[in-house]
Amino acid sequence: MKKRVLSLFLTFIITIQSAPSVYAADIQPEEVAPYIDELINFINENYIGEIDQKKIIEAAMHGIAETLDNYSEYYTEAEYSEVTRNSAKTVYTVDFGFEINKDGEFNIVEFESGKRRNTDGLCIGDRINTVNGVNTKGLSISEMKGLLVSTTPGTMALNITRKGENLDYNVRLRSVEKKTVTYAGFAGNIGLSSDGIDKTVGYVKIETFGEGTADEFKSTIAALRRDKKTKLILDLRGNTGGYVDQAISICNLIVPSGTIITTKDKSGNVQTYKSTLAKSPFDKTIILVDGLTASASEIIASAMQDSGAAIIVGEQTFGKGVMQSVVEFGDIGTLKLTMFEYFSRNGKKINGVGITPDYEVDDVLFVSEKDKIKDENVKNALMYLGYNVSSENEIIKSLGKFQTAEGLTPTYKLNSETVSKINLRIYEKTKKVDGTLLEGYLKIL
Repeated sequence: MKKRVLSLFLTFIITIQSAPSVYAADIQPEEVAPYIDELINFINENYIGEIDQKKIIEAAMHGIAETLDNYSEYYTEAEYSEVTRNSAKTVYTVDFGFEINKDGEFNIVEFESGKRRNTDGLCIGDRINTVNGVNTKGLSISEMKGLLVSTTPGTMALNITRKGENLDYNVRLRSVEKKTVTYAGFAGNIGLSSDGIDKTVGYVKIETFGEGTADEFKSTIAALRRDKKTKLILDLRGNTGGYVDQAISICNLIVPSGTIITTKDKSGNVQTYKSTLAKSPFDKTIILVDGLTASASEIIASAMQDSGAAIIVGEQTFGKGVMQSVVEFGDIGTLKLTMFEYFSRNGKKINGVGITPDYEVDDVLFVSEKDKIKDENVKNALMYLGYNVSSENEIIKSLGKFQTAEGLTPTYKLNSETVSKINLRIYEKTKKVDGTLLEGYLKIL
């Protein structure tokens, strides 16, 4: 039996290979469909198992999108619902927390009110069996969290078990505003006492670009101005992008008048996005970036750098200089397709290149024997170590004090021993703090 099956398989392969084919030649777009039709027809006519035609279409669409680039994606209806839920500004969810036990079951362990029972009748200890009819047993915690979130207000149907009895509840959902912009103090992260922090510096972090991010940022600018912050540290580290229109809107709030970016499509059509802002609202801006800063984040960083409105501090950015459009194909699903490449204000290519910081992380604080006493990084290094750098004369005195404190002969010069000690003390201190944020702060002074 084994020999006959193998023989049949080999015969099939030989037959296919010996058949005339133009597959290796360049295939024109209008010639693609017949190939796919032939494959699907062959499967339908010969496959002995049951065939789910919808799953075949979805698998084909997934495969087609994945062959294009790292950014184009196909979504089924359920997958796209998950994407829109994750990016929504306001979501609706239950008011309880849960834990998963060793049997893969979910139990309610707390309510936001702190009481043992909520207004809908659920109790601490209830086991959640289904959510809107979906069995919860065996789900991961993240999958369970996804089930309990909706993009529309209303109620959610839960079936629970309490003391051996199954009960059904319609639980009212509460709205949750997702914040993507944070305005906060940062003295504790940079190794300097709060008393020594320049009170005119404001720190803002944008986590991602979702619905309403530009409105959040606009409100944050108003709060900064109210608090008399004239200098801004904008943290875009770890921000992989999101909605480009939100980034463009933010650029219109901080980028001085002129081009933000230009985009080009497959036909060579060029579109220019411009800012009409007369002047940036801050006297000085530092933007922090890293290797995950990408896409919409790079639009802001490049526009601010090219316009001279900001100094970029950190690492080379990711380099995602392309944009996707989302197209719905009815019952087939939704396709996110790379359709544009964008270029910076000065025409620089971003895609595959990234943005080079004005100051690399490792180049800002450390000193070398080639440095002179009056150089900025020497001043910053001594200030970071707690010495007076208010004038060139004080910097020289502070260098001597440092040498004495370290058991070195006070030469008041940057000799090799002194440089090694300074860099060692800086390294020891930066291990405990946010070094990039510190360097950004030093550059904004």
